[in-house]
Amino acid sequence: MSGEQLDPNAESVQNALDTLVELEETGTLDDLAAAANVVSLAAEAVDEDMVRSTTRALVHAGELFDSAAGEPEAIRNLELLTAALSDTAADPADPPDGVGPIGAARKLNDPQVKRGMGFLLTLLAELGEQLDTRARRYDFETGVDEDRI
Repeated sequence: MSGEQLDPNAESVQNALDTLVELEETGTLDDLAAAANVVSLAAEAVDEDMVRSTTRALVHAGELFDSAAGEPEAIRNLELLTAALSDTAADPADPPDGVGPIGAARKLNDPQVKRGMGFLLTLLAELGEQLDTRARRYDFETGVDEDRI
């Protein structure tokens, strides 16, 4: 199209102008300009180290999700914990009332608390086992997890 003259009466030019006018009237053109500005600023702010760091984080997240995909129990437990966290306090700025030592001792008679405590104690035991297993296979000087080589 370089070198060709645009016919201002052409239907494509009229359609483009109509679209531009509509974008201007609805405020969308300003939104698009602001979004382009944000993208431009973000592109200037990102350096090579940020890209590498983000890529490493995404790779680790992908590995985590990949390993979790093979363990449906882990996914179910994450869903359970997420639901419990959501039900505990709808707004973290408005948490449940505090409980003192006597109130905590009374709560230990609640069957739901007993069940939750059993889950947490089992989780803590498994966490301790995982810490021991991973500490044995991880080379702290090189930062290499020998099972991933």
